[in-house]
Parts: sequence; C-alpha cells; structure tokens
Amino acid sequence: MKKHAVWTVLFSLLLVAALLLSTGCGGKAPQGPEGIVDHRTTAAPDDGTEDGTEDGTVDDGTTAADDLNIRRVPAQEYETYDNGLISLQIPKGWRVEVPMVDYIHYCFKVYDPDDADYMFTFNLKLEGFLKSEAARSKYESIYPDAMFSKLAAIDPQTTEAYYAVWNRNATVSNQTDFGYAYFPLLNDFTVIENLGAMPLGGDVLRASFTSAVSGQEMQGLFTAAVYDAGSYYMFGLDLAPLMVYHMIMMYSPDADFPYWQPVFDRCLGSLQFSQTFINGFNAQEDQLVATVIANQRVYDQISDMIMDSWELRSNSYDVISQKRSDATLGYERVYDTETGNVYRAYNGFTDDYSGNRYQPVTDDMYTAPVYGYIEK
Repeated sequence: MKKHAVWTVLFSLLLVAALLLSTGCGGKAPQGPEGIVDHRTTAAPDDGTEDGTEDGTVDDGTTAADDLNIRRVPAQEYETYDNGLISLQIPKGWRVEVPMVDYIHYCFKVYDPDDADYMFTFNLKLEGFLKSEAARSKYESIYPDAMFSKLAAIDPQTTEAYYAVWNRNATVSNQTDFGYAYFPLLNDFTVIENLGAMPLGGDVLRASFTSAVSGQEMQGLFTAAVYDAGSYYMFGLDLAPLMVYHMIMMYSPDADFPYWQPVFDRCLGSLQFSQTFINGFNAQEDQLVATVIANQRVYDQISDMIMDSWELRSNSYDVISQKRSDATLGYERVYDTETGNVYRAYNGFTDDYSGNRYQPVTDDMYTAPVYGYIEK
C-alpha cells in the first residue's frame, strides 16, 4: 500500500473514533438507568452512622458550661444509592446524576442539591486526547470538526498535565457531549501537593481552585491515570491517541474539606458494580480493564490509599486555610478544656466570656473537626 493510502486509512480511523468517542461517552448506552438520573435517594440510613440526638446533633453526654448558646454540628447520616448498575453510600439527601453513556465510559457525580460546591465525581474512561499541541494542530488542519482537534492535548502524559487543561476540555465536552453541563469547571486550578501514585496509575493531587458556582475558594483531591498505548508517527508527529482511566474528584469549600474528605472517601470505598454492569461491560469491550471492574473491592483499596496519603499530608496549609476562613466569616475558634472539643465562636466571644472552660485554640488544634458553634 502506498504511503498516502496509509495516511488516508489512519486518519479515517481516527475520524471515526473522534466521532464515536469523546471525553466521556460513545457507543450504546447501558439499559437500566433512565438517561440522566437526577434525584435524591430514598433508602434508609445505613447502620454505620454516628449516634445522634433526635434533632440529628451529636450528643457526647457532656453539658455546656456557663449557659452558652451552643449549636452542635449535625451528625452525618448515609444512605445507599443503587440504580441496578452501581451502588454506593452517599450523604443522606444528596443527589446522583448519571449521564446516558455506555458501560466503558460510565460516569456519575454525587453532590449536595442545596450547594453544588460539595461534590464527588467519577469517570471510568475518557478519551479523545492527543499527546502534543503540535499533533492536535496538525489533526485540526485536516479534520477541524473532530474531537481530537477540539480537545487540548495532555503533554506530558501525567495527572497534573491532565488537570492543567481541564477547563478547556470540560467546556468542549459540556457543549458537545451530554447536552448539558456535566463537567464542573475548576477555575485557577493550583496543585497544593502531590500525595503519590495510585494503584491503577496516575497520582493523587491535593489542589485548590475557585468555584464557578459561588466564586469561593475550594479544595479537593483529584486523580486520573493517563494511558499511552503506543506511538504512531506521521508528519514527524506522534498521532496515537491517549486514554484517561479512573478520573476521580472530591471537593468542597476550602476550609471544610478536611472534614468532608472522609465522607467522600467513604463514597468511593463503597462503590460496587453489579453483575449486570460487568456483563454489559465485557460484552462491549472484553479486555479493557475487565479485571479492575470484576474486582469489587478495588475502589475500597483506592479509597484506603487516598486516605493514607491524606493522613500524611502537610497540615500547614490546613492551619492557614482555617484561619483565613475564620477571619472571612467572622469567627473565633476556642476549645472546651474539659472535653477537648473545638468550637467556632462569634467574633468577640473571648472579650465577652469571663469563664475558664473555653479557651483560644493553639495552631495544632486548627486541624481538629469543629464540634459546634457558640452563638450570641
């Protein structure tokens, strides 16, 4: 076959792939979910929740001193979401959205319907990426409307590089793939620290960004495994495509994330794929990470790894973040010398308070959960 014929065949194949595959969809959609699933779960709270009082607040048996007006932080309750294909534990009352995509590109997001700045997102596989902007530009000159031409290249092929161009690719996908804005925008995405490699490839990134919903500063954990299957050179450029597996994001407003990270981690660790999903997945692409899907405990293992990495993080950012949050929201932070519980108090509390039980926290106590609020 002549060289120009080989080029024609290759670009024809890439064009077909670009039209069928995108950053999160393609192929026949699984039967079961009703397209975009957008509802609150209805299952009963699971038995592993914390004990609480009738109004949902934590009760450790202690009583407030000095007749202070203390509002306790509500205990977190969980319930099980199950659509016949996946199941996982989520905070009670949260919403799950599942776009109508095929098994191979299955994805979903879990979020607080009252505040979408609290969110957990999962994508099994994404594609449509090239390895360099030069390769993308060359492809665009030949097939300007193809997905490979529109999506930013991932260069180098790392987790950090993938998220560095996230907003550009999310914008393209939101406009062309699902017909609605599925992918959140991560404005001013900045890596705080790399927490290490994942068992399935890629790194876990701790990062901050600005919410496109509220404009407030956010914090979260982000991972994705960029997979390079090999090279194919034409015009002096590597035009072989890339795939991205197991894209996971969990985030909340910056100062709250240390408290919400274990909640999101519980969602991930409880993720299960049903036999119906596995059968459908294998029927579509028999070899593609089939062992990962078949291993029902793999996401529990990933969540353990993320939690272990999180526990080893640098706490200096947490302290700065908590202090900044208190100053912005007008709080002082004190602790109960008898129980050790940490409280956010109204600004000026230490000037008004004449007792000895509640004292200002030290820097190391800013990483402890807020047990409640002292109000006027």
